[in-house]
Amino acid sequence: MEKITKELYEFAQSRIEELLPLADENTLANNKYTVELITMSDIVIAYEKEHYPMI
Repeated sequence: MEKITKELYEFAQSRIEELLPLADENTLANNKYTVELITMSDIVIAYEKEHYPMI
């Protein structure tokens, strides 16, 4: 994954909030909302690992 900007990170956080009501533990893994939720979560995780590492 290429370098994640703060703008993309903030967009991903916002999008996660929108997606959470649309995908839950009962939603199929190949559902478009689940796939997007996982992608947005991966962006947030990658950004936070780089900018807020756990010590």
